[in-house]
Amino acid sequence: MPAKESIVNLESVPALDEIPGRFARLQESVAQVVAKTGREPGSVAIELAVKYQAPESVLAAIDAGGTLLGHNIIQQLEETEQALADANAPRHRTHVIGHVQKNKAGRALAYAQCIETVDSSKLARRLDRLQGERIERGEASHPFDVMIQVNSSGTESQYGRAPESVVDFAGKIAGLENLRLVGLMTIGAHTTDVAAIARSFQIVRELREQIQEAGIASATELSMGMTHDMDIAIAEGSTIIRVGTAVFGPRPQIISQQ
Repeated sequence: MPAKESIVNLESVPALDEIPGRFARLQESVAQVVAKTGREPGSVAIELAVKYQAPESVLAAIDAGGTLLGHNIIQQLEETEQALADANAPRHRTHVIGHVQKNKAGRALAYAQCIETVDSSKLARRLDRLQGERIERGEASHPFDVMIQVNSSGTESQYGRAPESVVDFAGKIAGLENLRLVGLMTIGAHTTDVAAIARSFQIVRELREQIQEAGIASATELSMGMTHDMDIAIAEGSTIIRVGTAVFGPRPQIISQQ
């Protein structure tokens, strides 16, 4: 039998009543970086990375003003969204920020409003077909928002398209009637070299510009930067930063049980 997983919170994970203050401090930090880099106020959205977070913690962040959630795991996306609906959570938007397996694509479409990690023609065509079926059944009324994940650092362990293939791939997605390309996403270089991190973000910004020049005006978003490198990402033009630990503390530990 496969091992079961249980979530064990670390002692340093903040209490629910601490989350609003942590989120407010994050908002202020982002606003300061935006101002320092000469960007327009409000030009960078905070996407709360909620992998392994309890619905109660997610709800506390939403109540504090968080309107954008990012889920890595489709099963958790489904469970959390159902729990939030049961709790009458304030209106929010949910993105998929983890790799999407083909058998989970339909559930991703049903519970999220954007998938940031499209990196293959096979996945794009599957999402297009499934969204078309949802529209025919009356479950959706418009194309589904997607982003292309770019492996801008060239790291073998990361998903994503090679930069040189992204513009052509964007054109293929733009030709699918049930998908709408809204931007690009990257994890970026995993290093302490600030210049290398900045370059990995710059590459994606330049690709977005090339895509827009090719006539795909809907591709406006740049989802890049996390807790440890969001300052660099904002300076390089990020419009969405994906942050978890700054609000929720260390990610809960996952224990496998036989």
